Amino acid sequence: MFLDYTYEYIDHGVSHCCIESSILSTTPSQLGIASDVYLISLSWRQDRRQQMEHLRASKDINWTVVDALDPSDIAISPFTSSWPADINALAASTEHLRSSGSDLWTFGDTQDRRLTTSSSISVSLHSNVTCATQDHSVPPFKPSLPDWMILTAPKISCWYSHVSAIRQFVDRGNASTEDVAVFLEDDIDMEKDIEIRMRQVWTSLPPGWDMVFLGHCWSNESFYSELSSPWVMSPLYDLPTRSRIHPSYSPRCTHAYALSLSGARRLLQHLRHPPFAYSRALDQAFSWLIESGRLRAFSVVPSVVIQRKVLSSDIFPGSGVGSAWRERLVDGVFGT
Repeated sequence: MFLDYTYEYIDHGVSHCCIESSILSTTPSQLGIASDVYLISLSWRQDRRQQMEHLRASKDINWTVVDALDPSDIAISPFTSSWPADINALAASTEHLRSSGSDLWTFGDTQDRRLTTSSSISVSLHSNVTCATQDHSVPPFKPSLPDWMILTAPKISCWYSHVSAIRQFVDRGNASTEDVAVFLEDDIDMEKDIEIRMRQVWTSLPPGWDMVFLGHCWSNESFYSELSSPWVMSPLYDLPTRSRIHPSYSPRCTHAYALSLSGARRLLQHLRHPPFAYSRALDQAFSWLIESGRLRAFSVVPSVVIQRKVLSSDIFPGSGVGSAWRERLVDGVFGT
């Protein structure tokens, strides 16, 4: 089924009127840009899953639900390298990515690693394990450290769950170098016209990009100059709107991002590599890989997917709905 719609865009001060065909239901491209979409969610958070089902139905998304690892199944113990030399070659390939690094860690093995699992171990919300910085610099633990600098079971769970989703994307059969996956968490809202916005900015991406943040927090992602792209007036409402795309600066939060196939392979190799694996919160890892030039990342500004923060947080239990960072959409599915 096809739907033709008219929209206006402004390029270099000149107004243009275009007709674009959007394929409904039968298109392999989701959210305007993706071959695959993954929703990461704890199986017992049915309150969140019910809300995400409303979002999925509203946007006609065919996503794969990835059951997140329950933080109660994790125990943390500290342990005391350079990056693998073949990361770039393996990232560019479509050959099977063999298990390596933390892929080989087995549950219950507590020797020489940070992540172990045991249903019989109770994990403190604030264990005396400090999050690493840079490649692997671990500051000494101090009781006065802020929450974001303390390695906790929910942070480990988040890392493991995203790696599991990325691995599903990488390991699919018949993979193409043109494939793109979007990874979402289960506390989000998105713009009703996200497909238009994403198609608009996607043409600006340079060859060889790895990652695109559809949403972020705690960073000025307009720090670097935006990439050139047309101005778009959405056909869904009268208010002119513009999405821009910038080279990423230091994005935090992992609620919505896209990976190219080579970017997913590159990211996975970093996330599984000891001692970097499970050494900090996942968004801190993303930011360091970007800041250190190991990932070529871009950010959509303003965010087209945001955290709703209306249900209790899994990353910061007991903190209510999460951090103080708040954003609003122009016209979100939930009205956020």
